[in-house]
Amino acid sequence: MSSIGTWLDETRADDRRRRLSIAGGIVAGLAFAWVHWVGFVAGGAIVSLVQPSIRRGLLAGLAFGLLSVVTFAVWLASAGVLGTYLEMGQVVVVSVVIPPGGALLGSLVRGLR
Repeated sequence: MSSIGTWLDETRADDRRRRLSIAGGIVAGLAFAWVHWVGFVAGGAIVSLVQPSIRRGLLAGLAFGLLSVVTFAVWLASAGVLGTYLEMGQVVVVSVVIPPGGALLGSLVRGLR
């Protein structure tokens, strides 16, 4: 059985495996974030770990955070309350900053390996 480092190296080298891992990380991160904000950190970490460079890992983490914000906005729009949400002032600012910030924090794990 190969080590985690070997698995990560193999996944980074194979585009198909990397894309599947990113998709799984997005789904897992969004599902976890649905119940707790640490899901943003976990999702950012997962999508960054399979990136070939630290820079791309950070960008992938940031992209995950921004995707989380967009997903939340789409969900609010489908519920018909996006306008009310946008009128809430500081709540909007906090809820738009936390997902990218948490995901970016999680993506720093890419620098470890």
